[in-house]
Amino acid sequence: MQSEDQTLFDPDYRNGRHRHPDWVTSVAAAADVAYRAGSQKARLLEAFKDAYPVTLTDEEAAERAGISLASEYSKRCGELRQDGAIVVVRLQSGEPLTRAGKSGIQRIVSIYDRERGA
Repeated sequence: MQSEDQTLFDPDYRNGRHRHPDWVTSVAAAADVAYRAGSQKARLLEAFKDAYPVTLTDEEAAERAGISLASEYSKRCGELRQDGAIVVVRLQSGEPLTRAGKSGIQRIVSIYDRERGA
């Protein structure tokens, strides 16, 4: 759980970026990834905020944020959903709304949560 002085973008907020104990090189790499993950997450959140009330897939948010589709953008969006900053749009049936991404694969659609977003 997040403490009062942590933010959604704090590199130390999420545990599990490396094993304990681990090699010094792995610890250093995890710190670097944590920093990039935080900045990517901030850019993705801005993309969802700027699009509101328009809904976006993770892929669309990454494109709007200028983040490479070869990155782990979907994991960062998953963290934003876990944090409550964005929420999955659901059909009346309760199933998630989806639309095709660039590859033709169906992608879950999310929207910025104005009440809970950072």
